[in-house]
Amino acid sequence: MLLSCLTNDEAVQSVYTGPEGIFAVARPGTVVLEMSTISPDSSRELHKLGARRGVEVMDVAISGSTPAAEEGTLMLLAGGNRELFRAAKPIFQAIAKQSHLMGGSGSGTTMKLVVNTLLGVGMQAIAEAVVLGERAGLDRERLLEVLAKTAVVAPAHVGKLARVATNDYSPQFPLRLMHKDFELILDEAAQEQFTMPATEAAFRVNSDELAHSGEEDFSAVLLRMEEVAGVASVHSATKAS
Repeated sequence: MLLSCLTNDEAVQSVYTGPEGIFAVARPGTVVLEMSTISPDSSRELHKLGARRGVEVMDVAISGSTPAAEEGTLMLLAGGNRELFRAAKPIFQAIAKQSHLMGGSGSGTTMKLVVNTLLGVGMQAIAEAVVLGERAGLDRERLLEVLAKTAVVAPAHVGKLARVATNDYSPQFPLRLMHKDFELILDEAAQEQFTMPATEAAFRVNSDELAHSGEEDFSAVLLRMEEVAGVASVHSATKAS
């Protein structure tokens, strides 16, 4: 059995389909758990290419960033053969708290895009809400502390608020990867012929911060909103250092 987790569609295609790639050397009967966040179309194509060579490929997208991995609370979102999913359960249980079969090939990566839509748009909503409070005169530290205790902030964002309070934008889930996922999400929406106005707006702010930053966490969209709103004079020095 082979597990792989790569950066993007291009990396996956290179590793699997190149002249010395996995499909060129894998023996028939090999099982592949492909854990990259890539387009559902790429996942389905890998499944088809593998099947031609007697290799079973299942897309198993990972939901959760560095803290979740360290705490053993990752969630796995799988697409593919049900019997293979059952057989791989011991592996899933060793690396994640939950694993869910979403359907056929490509459905695991599709679900990951659904999840990361909420992750990215949710972070943008938090950024706007925090800046509203700052502009209206609320103390930034107290605002972030209380907001993290409300029921409306998702668990994935609670830890971000504590780090933002100390201007810590070191990457747990890098801005560039959220940017890549936004592109995948909007490409999928375009294929399905519908618009995602909130996601498109969040993507624009993400892109703007990425153009002005180095390797930051995706929560740095809050810094971008503070700078645009003119409440970031104290925080920009921290970023520059």
